[in-house]
This record gives sequence, C-alpha cells and structure tokens, in this order.
Amino acid sequence: MRNLLRGLTLSLIFMSILVSCDDRPSLPYEFTELAMEPGMHIEATNKNGTVSIDYIEPLKRRFQWDDYDEERILIPRKSRWLGELGAYDPADAYVWEVFSPRVVASDSQLHFDSMSDIDKWLYQSSGVLDWVYTDDGLVVGFNKNPSRNQVDIAVYQLYLNGEKPKKLKGSRPENIKVSYEN
Repeated sequence: MRNLLRGLTLSLIFMSILVSCDDRPSLPYEFTELAMEPGMHIEATNKNGTVSIDYIEPLKRRFQWDDYDEERILIPRKSRWLGELGAYDPADAYVWEVFSPRVVASDSQLHFDSMSDIDKWLYQSSGVLDWVYTDDGLVVGFNKNPSRNQVDIAVYQLYLNGEKPKKLKGSRPENIKVSYEN
C-alpha cells in the first residue's frame, strides 16, 4: 500500500511538472498586437493553394487547406521580434506530430513610417509565401514545403503611421475573402 501511494505521488508530481512546462497561456498579454479579430474568417488563395484561417479564441486559430484541418494555440510575443508583437507557433511540437505537417504560423500587426518601408517589407519573402493582400493592408502568406513536411501561414495587418493604408500597389483583394461569425 505504501509503495502504491509513493508511486501515485511521484506520478502526480511528474504530471504537474509536464503541465507547468507548457508556456502557451490561454489569453494574450494585454500588449499583444494581433491582426485577426474575434469571429474573423479569412480565406486566401495564392500560387501555393487556398488556406482558411479562423479566429477561435484570442490565441487559438483553425487552419485548413487541401484535406488538412487543425486548431493551434499561438504563443504571444513578450517583446518585439522583427517588428512583430503578435503571436506565433514555431511548430516546436513537431516531434509529436510525425504524420501531420509542421505548421509554422504567425498573427501580428506591423507598423511602418513610410509607404516605401511597406513596399520593401512586402517584397521580402514574396517569392516563397506569395503574399496576397487587400488595399487596407490585410496580408496573408501561405507556403507548403513537402521536403520539410512544413506549412507556413502568416497573417498580418499593416499600419502606416498608425492607420490602415488606403491603397497598396500590387494588392489582390479578389484573392482574400474575409467574413465574420455572428
């Protein structure tokens, strides 16, 4: 009986350590800058296919493409990284997902001082993620990399001097459909 209690106690301690190692809080830090809003559904099409992204909870997103459908919990950034203060999923749990793709995702706002800075940012990675975006700066990137069993999904809301832009050259609003759940 004593050995059974000792074993149960050790098991409970071990499980509580495992649970406490998860650094993904259920709510974002109050300073987190997200692109997506409550109830938002985005469907974006680029050269890599069509991806759907749903806002489920402040840090929970649902990603769908081809026959794939999964919900992920994003990690809020505690400080700016390359201008971002949003949330991300680095796919660090890939070890446990041998048969599903490694999903690298981000949801963030980006703030710029000039239109030329926006143009430069949109040019970067455009060949891989094939950015599609609206005139008011909602940007989606989507890429499938079969050799790495990886899918990259990025959602950004761009701001120019604190406001959403009015017209971005190269925008493809017909490639992004946004709707809201009631």
